[in-house]
Amino acid sequence: MMTAILALTACGQESNDKIERAKAASQSTVVQVPVAHWALELTEGQRATITDTTGRLLDNGFVPYILEKDGVQHFLIGPYATEAQAKDVQEQIKRKPKLEGIETDVIELPPSP
Repeated sequence: MMTAILALTACGQESNDKIERAKAASQSTVVQVPVAHWALELTEGQRATITDTTGRLLDNGFVPYILEKDGVQHFLIGPYATEAQAKDVQEQIKRKPKLEGIETDVIELPPSP
């Protein structure tokens, strides 16, 4: 009977040690999350028909949004982690017949405050 109690006590201590080590490891782990710095901006000519353009983009799986900077509204699609990703989406838009005529420029987004 004494042996069983000592064995259980030892198992309990070992489990606590593992829990403490896991906590310590998780607290000191830093994860780098990719930051999105790129977007597609609808060109000046597209802004006149933004309602129609927005509807067409949404119908085809692209979500536009408005970014206001220094009092100027920018109509964007994205954001994307890399310039290559933004260019890839730009090509996808060009290839979709239902999005014909929608022009975009790949831009680098300003850093977040």
